[in-house]
Amino acid sequence: MISIISTPLAPQTAPKTGDKSPVVGVNSVPAPEKNQQTAELSKEQQVEVTRLKKVDQQTRAHEAAHKNTGGQYAGNASYSYTVGPDGKRYAVGGEVPIDVSPIKDDPEATIAKLDVVIAAALAPSQPSAQDRKIAATAVTARNQARTELLEKNRTEEAESDQQNSPFDINDFGDTPVTSVNKAYESGNGLGQDNNPTGTNFSVSS
Repeated sequence: MISIISTPLAPQTAPKTGDKSPVVGVNSVPAPEKNQQTAELSKEQQVEVTRLKKVDQQTRAHEAAHKNTGGQYAGNASYSYTVGPDGKRYAVGGEVPIDVSPIKDDPEATIAKLDVVIAAALAPSQPSAQDRKIAATAVTARNQARTELLEKNRTEEAESDQQNSPFDINDFGDTPVTSVNKAYESGNGLGQDNNPTGTNFSVSS
């Protein structure tokens, strides 16, 4: 199972030599001493051990798929255990935290990040209901980032077109066409008066 967090994960550090991984979960039970398991297992107990071994293998593979696909956005897996009839602990549940927080002021990077999150959530062969829920949450966040990216691109394109567009003598902006026509007709009438007054000027070179 994958769990959601809304803040970036802290850098991961390798455990010191000899340290044991913490046991997490309500089913965590301390392992009994070896000398407590002396009697031979019954057939029913052997069947249970075989089942627990399979569950343990599937649980670890499930969480490893989340972790490996999530990369830098996925934390370390934690497991809940149960003790089998043979006295050994078997992982019966697990969880991998994953970071779904957006990258500030960078919708394109956020989209790329959430693509990884979605892939990580659905990486196991049989995603849990929680896995699918987190994938759906990431899809919604990714769609929002895509909308932000489109709006950002439109704004940048509009600003670029405005700066690079040449002056068009026929572009009167929001001025009504009727006003433009009247101004044009008035201009044509200038200098065409049959009885001009005033002084005529001529320019020669």
